[in-house]
Amino acid sequence: MCGIFGFAKSEKTLSQLGEHQIRGAVMDLACLNESRGKDGTGIALMSPSEMTVLKEAKPVGELFKTRRFREMIRKITSRTLLCLGHTRLATIGSVHNDHCHPFVSEDYVGVHNGHFLNREKLLKKYQKKVQTPVDSEAIFRVLDGERSVSGVVSRLEEMSGDFALGFANLRDPFQLYLLRNEERPLHVAYVKRLEAMFWSSEQRHLEYALVRNELDAKVREIQPDHLYCADVRQFNGKSNMAKHACRIEPPLWERWYAASEEDFQPGVQPYLFDFDELHACGFLEGSGITERSKIPCAGCGKEMEAGKLYYDDGSGQFICEICSCDYSFLGQQNIQKEDN
Repeated sequence: MCGIFGFAKSEKTLSQLGEHQIRGAVMDLACLNESRGKDGTGIALMSPSEMTVLKEAKPVGELFKTRRFREMIRKITSRTLLCLGHTRLATIGSVHNDHCHPFVSEDYVGVHNGHFLNREKLLKKYQKKVQTPVDSEAIFRVLDGERSVSGVVSRLEEMSGDFALGFANLRDPFQLYLLRNEERPLHVAYVKRLEAMFWSSEQRHLEYALVRNELDAKVREIQPDHLYCADVRQFNGKSNMAKHACRIEPPLWERWYAASEEDFQPGVQPYLFDFDELHACGFLEGSGITERSKIPCAGCGKEMEAGKLYYDDGSGQFICEICSCDYSFLGQQNIQKEDN
């Protein structure tokens, strides 16, 4: 998993306190989202006249200590309309600056939490090329050339995977687009006093950042399978977001379970524990395994830190996030073959 966060605000001129509160909320959201990814940090800021991007293959805590990050935060002023932030957990693509979000394509800048599974098919269909092996970049390359909402929805609905997205058109810094399907979380909160809407993957992160910066707003999760368009020119007491039905196909094993519900047997599907769950349940006591221990993935064989892997208690295997998309589905298939 990765973490995504940011804000959208009107052109209203804020007091020094208001600007300070927005900067504080962004720093808090970045820090809190480090728990969702430590392999990279990135932030894009958009105003009517310019865009600034900072992204590096470092955890937030380390980047916080640098002068360049502090200067980036100071760039958040009343003129800043959009902020898109990301903390990366590397799955596809090595830990490298170029592999961090936000990704900037011909027409879009955006951040993504999840996996884009049919990217090769759609890149070929629309004759697009990517600069990195990261699947998230391909989302915005596929969207290139479509600037209308209906066109964007049409292309998004051709995609499959697990998605939470925040993105903007480079030629229209007044609109933020948000989208998720059932597999990924995404929450928003509108602060009336600042005419600003904050957003983040996790509800508790957003609630904490608001309280810590004395911002009053109700946090809610956006509805899955809808593209939300927040036009900051329409912020007036509330966000007035437009909503368009937009369904991205979930991973294959999710669709298979939905189609085979009558054959489903409780307890057959493997449960994958993340590292924090393993530690909390006491499964690692006496094992000598720490979050930084190197362990090979049972799916692809790639050696990774234990903190980035999942554990199947039934088979005793560790597996990485990208392989986990197919792991449960394939495991269920094998069980059914044995029963037959």
